[in-house]
Amino acid sequence: MAHPAYPAKCTRGALPCFAVTVAVLLISAYLLAGCNPGKAGSLQRKGVITFAPNITETVFALGAGDRVVAVSSFCDYPPAIAALPHVGGHIDPDLEKITLLNPELIIVQGKHSVMAELCEKNGIPIAHVDMDSLDTVYEGVLTIGQALGCPTEAEVLNSRIENELESVRESVKGLPHPKVLLITARQDHNLNTLYTVGGPSFLSELLAVAGGENIYGDADQPYLEASKETVVVRAPDIILEFHAGEELSDDESKRYVADWEQLPSLPAVRNGRVHLITESHAMRPGPRVAEIARLLAALLHPEGAAPKP
Repeated sequence: MAHPAYPAKCTRGALPCFAVTVAVLLISAYLLAGCNPGKAGSLQRKGVITFAPNITETVFALGAGDRVVAVSSFCDYPPAIAALPHVGGHIDPDLEKITLLNPELIIVQGKHSVMAELCEKNGIPIAHVDMDSLDTVYEGVLTIGQALGCPTEAEVLNSRIENELESVRESVKGLPHPKVLLITARQDHNLNTLYTVGGPSFLSELLAVAGGENIYGDADQPYLEASKETVVVRAPDIILEFHAGEELSDDESKRYVADWEQLPSLPAVRNGRVHLITESHAMRPGPRVAEIARLLAALLHPEGAAPKP
């Protein structure tokens, strides 16, 4: 028996029958795709654009990396993205390239009015995540999983992250909790402008997992500027300065560490416990947060560093 959508026999000649068949196929595809007649080109939409490094890593960790067609300029992991187009950063998105790619979904970090306007104009679905604490990392994984149609994989990924973090906690259990200053940025080689993190930041949370105490953990904002005076008063035992993704020479690294000799009274300086962290994902709230916690634990407690799972 012939399928009801197609004629069982051509009765009006080969060319008209062919035309009817093509028309039926197009209409069927149109209906199945749920196309909006006001959005031209929606039938051709395919692939996902991930507009932040942590989002890109999350999509790949969910096993959906083959759906990514473009990434932001700052994405560098996993290695497979090297062959993908890069479409600018948060402040300078390449709107023309994004429009030409005509993706089925764009995922962005935080609210992005320019991208939201572009997506509204072109009928492109957009998903927002705000991953900047451990809770919001988990929420972001679930949001991305829902947007990609793989919620089960998202639950599994969150369980894996939680288990890896718990492994780091266990590895430093019972060890002293040194007071730590986390530096996320500073101007050149002076100590006049110091940027650090407060309690709500995922970096502060990871420090606690690694067995350290953030000297600015009582601040209720995730990121803040610290003064030399308050640093001296709070007297950190260890200073961890982030230069994520920077390729520092040995001389440059030594100079950054030597800068802290301007504050010789600090226990961290007296005891030679100023460390630079250059891993590119070290300030990235995504699937590899446990790796960051493990790195911090190794620096804080070299005698009891968490082994790799």
